[in-house]
Amino acid sequence: MVFVSFGFRFRVNVEAMNMVESVGNYARHRTAPIIRQVLEDGNVRYEVQFLPVVSGQSVANAYMRALTDLAVSRNIPVCDMCRSYMELGGFPKRPNELKDVGARIQECAVEDITGFMAAPPGGGQAVRRTSRVQFSYLIPDADSARHVSPMPQFHVRYGKEEQMIFNVESGSAIYTLITNIDVDGIGRVDSNKIVVNNRKDRITLAIEALALMINGGYVGAKKSRYFPQMEPLGAVAVVSHPYPFVVSPPKVRQDSNGALAPWYLEDTVTRALRFKQMFNATVKIFYLDNEFNWVPQSDEAKKIIERVNDINSLIDKVKNEVLGQTKDGTA
Repeated sequence: MVFVSFGFRFRVNVEAMNMVESVGNYARHRTAPIIRQVLEDGNVRYEVQFLPVVSGQSVANAYMRALTDLAVSRNIPVCDMCRSYMELGGFPKRPNELKDVGARIQECAVEDITGFMAAPPGGGQAVRRTSRVQFSYLIPDADSARHVSPMPQFHVRYGKEEQMIFNVESGSAIYTLITNIDVDGIGRVDSNKIVVNNRKDRITLAIEALALMINGGYVGAKKSRYFPQMEPLGAVAVVSHPYPFVVSPPKVRQDSNGALAPWYLEDTVTRALRFKQMFNATVKIFYLDNEFNWVPQSDEAKKIIERVNDINSLIDKVKNEVLGQTKDGTA
């Protein structure tokens, strides 16, 4: 099993990326309860804050749009319903199409990679496929920022006879995101049966669509006036075989001297080395660090880790590592 796990850190200023429906003139930002670590006089305690977040469903929608656009441009099969995501306002994914899973995988790379479910109108056995790609919420790194909260911004919309006052809550935070890709599941009905003849093209598509989503501004709502300003701060990616390994949450913490340090890099590497030993697994790590200039200390860690200069290089390195470990065709 070839499995990829990514952890990203972005500084995002003045965004409205996941607004919920509003009544009246006030549009609220989505928030969620986040547990923040607080250090006081050398003691650790925890408190709950309601902070701005962007749902994994919103991020997945952005990814599917990038995936569709990239697949269409490369003549990789995409069903008519996924091609029509703009007109349909989303991805219903042929909810009444009761073909077997293998046939649907062959007909649509988007359904292959991101899953689907169709149910008979009168009840009965549903046809479903679990997504090969997983997204966390975009969550603030609350431990590295003492005060994070959405703030309302005053706006005026002008008409011919009157003006309308409205308020939109904007969020700014160090957002973190975890994304996992089950590479072995792409193009397969189960662990053995490959049903497509362009499996490496689809694996390339799944990984490069992540880069297109980040670079192409696919994430977010209200982008005509609230285009999110995203700055990559750091990232880590792990390619593992034959078992899945998930990176540590991309958070920072205070070190013994009270300074912030990239806990997520240190913890990911520590766990990966132990994981490699326990399960006799193959593990390769790539990382980006624009905050701390972190480098691994042990010779053992240096053998499995490589530093990159930007997110695109990180994703490209992951892609090449994955393709080198992936069988195509009917193998």
